[in-house]
Amino acid sequence: MMLDIESIHTATKELVMPFIKRDAAKTEDAYPGVPRAALVDTNQGAKSLFLGHLDVVPGAAIGTHIHPDSEEAMVIVDGELEAILGDETTTVKAGDTVLAPAGVKHGFVNRSAAQASLLAIFPKTEFQRVPVE
Repeated sequence: MMLDIESIHTATKELVMPFIKRDAAKTEDAYPGVPRAALVDTNQGAKSLFLGHLDVVPGAAIGTHIHPDSEEAMVIVDGELEAILGDETTTVKAGDTVLAPAGVKHGFVNRSAAQASLLAIFPKTEFQRVPVE
């Protein structure tokens, strides 16, 4: 099926792709000492993406958990964190990415003296989080 130029123009006018300012994003505590700002979710019009920005203060942790229904990519933006993925633990720093497949235990601990930040990315807008040891 071919679309004419007017149909394409009409379709693109209906799309709203907002600029999202970090300071305006809804923020809540994901864990003690770990505020999470929802940068992209259904509130911004996303249909199949979630992007959260988390700050992890020194000594704070993102407790180990799984997402039985989704994989998650976590990109370290600032600082250094101890990352747990499955049965492995390693140190990750700005520029590193952790990819947790669905159902695989993961979490972070900030053992440094500086704040760390990461982006949490899901390929869907709704997902389950189940705490695990």
